[in-house]
Amino acid sequence: MLTGALALAAAGATAARDDAGDLIRRARRQAASGRFADAESTLVAAERMARGDERAEAMYLRAGMVRSTRDAQLLYEGIVAEFPRSKWGQPAALELAKIHFAMGRYELARDVLRDSNACASSDEACLFEGLANLMVRDFAAAMQSLDRVRRGRYRTWAAVAMAEAESEAGRRAEACDEYESLTRARVSPTAWYRYAECLEEAGDRAGARRQYEALEQAFAQTPEAVRAASKLAPPEPAEPAPEREGGEAAIPPGKGYTVQFGSFADRANAIKLASKIKKMYPNVRIDSELINYREVFRVRCGYYASRGEAQSAGEEMSRRLEEPFTVMPVRPAP
Repeated sequence: MLTGALALAAAGATAARDDAGDLIRRARRQAASGRFADAESTLVAAERMARGDERAEAMYLRAGMVRSTRDAQLLYEGIVAEFPRSKWGQPAALELAKIHFAMGRYELARDVLRDSNACASSDEACLFEGLANLMVRDFAAAMQSLDRVRRGRYRTWAAVAMAEAESEAGRRAEACDEYESLTRARVSPTAWYRYAECLEEAGDRAGARRQYEALEQAFAQTPEAVRAASKLAPPEPAEPAPEREGGEAAIPPGKGYTVQFGSFADRANAIKLASKIKKMYPNVRIDSELINYREVFRVRCGYYASRGEAQSAGEEMSRRLEEPFTVMPVRPAP
């Protein structure tokens, strides 16, 4: 009798796994036909009955369909914690790192990728690990990660980021040489813009102008082309910097710290968050920066002389706004 009961239990477990697999395949078909709400519901059911890799797969697929970034983050975190060695462990770690990176949580992004060793199997993971190290100013680690990107479309992005790491580490001449090489290949508007800046810094204004003009024609409508056009436009008359109460200049001298509440590739998302924050903190602003082909929009508040002051202010604002924050150094204008 005991042997029969064990056999029935084993058969039941196999059936449950098969049922979960059927649901996952059904959800994939639903998603392929654009029925995402149905697919998400099917994956919820699959996740409840699945075990092991099938449960990780259901969670991973559902994370790509949920509307809330927070829900997606929780699903990816669950996979990384419960199924790190599954087929979906490293892909989940990469997606989780992307969320952290987009929100400006660069140390968390780096740590997730490092702990999962995702770079060993994914050029994209190496790229994001390098970018995260670049943002926390660990330039040696950044170049080590980026140097592992050897092929495909990520290689160009990695080469641009390595040049930026060289520049930030004080090796400006080497960075400019790399920017020039990428400019000749006409593969990166970011590198092209940086190379023009190199010429401008070296005093070759005519050469810089030629590069800005060529960039504007070759990569029209890109953020780099827009900035190149502004370089070519006649300078506007200088206006006095606005002042805060007490006479303190509102524009910092390129040092100190600021409180950041989000980092977005889409300006509309940055505006949406800034509008919410502005109801309580009118000094909210949106800073933009070119990061590997893309203009990134960062929602920030205030300038502070020390990291401790920024941390204290951020904690108070975060408590009132119910929004996560990170403290970022203020970088000098190029």
